[in-house]
Amino acid sequence: MMDKLISLLKTDLNITFGLSSLKYDLKNRKDKWKIGLVILFIVSVVPAYGIFIKFLLNLYEGYKIVGIERAFILSGFLITQILIFLFGIIFVMSKYYFSNDLNILLPLPLKAGTIVGAKFLSMVVNEYIVSFPIIIPYMVIYGLKSQVNFIYWIYALFLILLLPFIPLALDSVIVMFFMRWTNIKGKKDFMRIIGYVLMMVLILFFQFKLQNMGNDLLAQGNTDAIMKYIDQKNDLIRNLGMSFPPSSWATLALTESNKILGFVYLIVFGGASVGGFLLVSALSEKLFFKGLMGNFEEKGRGSNVTEEEIKKGFSKIRPQYMAVFSKEMKTLVRTPIYLFNSIGGVIIVPIILVMTTAMDNGNSLKVLTVYAQKFSHYITLFGTGLIVFLGIANSVGATTFSREGKNLWIIRSAPSKYSDQIIGRLLSSLMVQAIGIVCLIVVLPFLIKINLENIIGIIALGMLGSIPVTLLGMIVDILRPLLDWDNPQKAMKENLNVLIGMGIGALYILIVGFLVYLLLKIDLNIYLIYLLMGLIFCLSSYFLFKILTKLVERQFINLE
Repeated sequence: MMDKLISLLKTDLNITFGLSSLKYDLKNRKDKWKIGLVILFIVSVVPAYGIFIKFLLNLYEGYKIVGIERAFILSGFLITQILIFLFGIIFVMSKYYFSNDLNILLPLPLKAGTIVGAKFLSMVVNEYIVSFPIIIPYMVIYGLKSQVNFIYWIYALFLILLLPFIPLALDSVIVMFFMRWTNIKGKKDFMRIIGYVLMMVLILFFQFKLQNMGNDLLAQGNTDAIMKYIDQKNDLIRNLGMSFPPSSWATLALTESNKILGFVYLIVFGGASVGGFLLVSALSEKLFFKGLMGNFEEKGRGSNVTEEEIKKGFSKIRPQYMAVFSKEMKTLVRTPIYLFNSIGGVIIVPIILVMTTAMDNGNSLKVLTVYAQKFSHYITLFGTGLIVFLGIANSVGATTFSREGKNLWIIRSAPSKYSDQIIGRLLSSLMVQAIGIVCLIVVLPFLIKINLENIIGIIALGMLGSIPVTLLGMIVDILRPLLDWDNPQKAMKENLNVLIGMGIGALYILIVGFLVYLLLKIDLNIYLIYLLMGLIFCLSSYFLFKILTKLVERQFINLE
């Protein structure tokens, strides 16, 4: 079984990261321009990462002042593991149940534990890309500032390698039970979409409730009580890590690395990580195949199509870009992974804003509320920036051609104009943006006082600003479309085009934001600023559309 697991893992990693293709390209010096795009993305995120490092340095000094440096390293583990847990739900569901390689794997003489085990370990490696940039700065800053011993660094290496195991194991157990329970013939996709949204809301509510309970405990306690917690450092770590105990185990393993207690907690964390993997493998034998039932079923209408319906269908005439738009929206809605990553994101963000505010009775926004009442136009600018950012984060534009996969030849052969292809795909992204705007407008009154002018400004500028960032993402995707994938998750969540598009889009937002900042400093009339922002969005959209049209024409001819 172990040989099959290792062999399957190697194959999965090769497919996931395109190792063979990368090796071939490097050996034959092909697609050198891709290296330039990667460098451009790295350059675009370096300033933001530098700000993150500076923030962590200041955060450590703040903890040090009150003598609770250990809480610093705990916050690193807590944030990283919770992020892996929350966003891993989608990843796990896609990897286990919606990957195309299942058609090949299921007929083979492989146990469910072997298939799930290989996919689980492949996800662990994938999560290193997310977890390392977050947790390593915490460990390095704490290690250098606290002057730790050599054993600390050995423990640190061991912990960061095991970091994704427990969150992904929890995700796997939840998803396998969830998929087994929602395996209802004919209503499978609908049940899973509704269930997924409810599951995410409950998880977020539970997480924020626990965090709020800890904050209330500290807020209600007097100075003597707080000092007592500070004196009892291990108890403080346990209380702060209440929402996710494995983070406390990892923290105590590092901070007590010079004692036997640190080794004990290292064994506890390692044992829980390995135990989680073994539990997933064991449960998969009972749940995995049952959760897959119905995933490959063919659906029909169950009734004959009449001659009148056929004539009516052929008599409909609509613009070609509307046909492209309709196809794109149906693909997004009918494919759960695409739905969760695009529309789900713009819905979850407002929910998180409301829940975090409700948990602390609005205390976190009191200062912002007072400030916004004095300068109400800042609400419009903030809302516009948030909507435009969601235009980058929803990934619809940056994956529009990649999502076609091997079927791209169909749209290349279709008798439609290149401009219609672009407009239809752009409209699908703007539809997702419209959903995000509606959600934001609905929740904003619960967060902060807004007026009709703010609402109109956010809608108008938010939609205009979403066009250029979407076009930028589409330019990246047509230059390097990811067409050879066996899992729809790879076309969106594991697509490097998304990160590159986010980097370039963020750079665009920073430039526009800096210009707005300069205009505000010289006290230019706010309505003139709105007008200039709209003009910048329109002009940049026009030129980017022209560039994209030429690129699509060239790539549709040259792509193999």
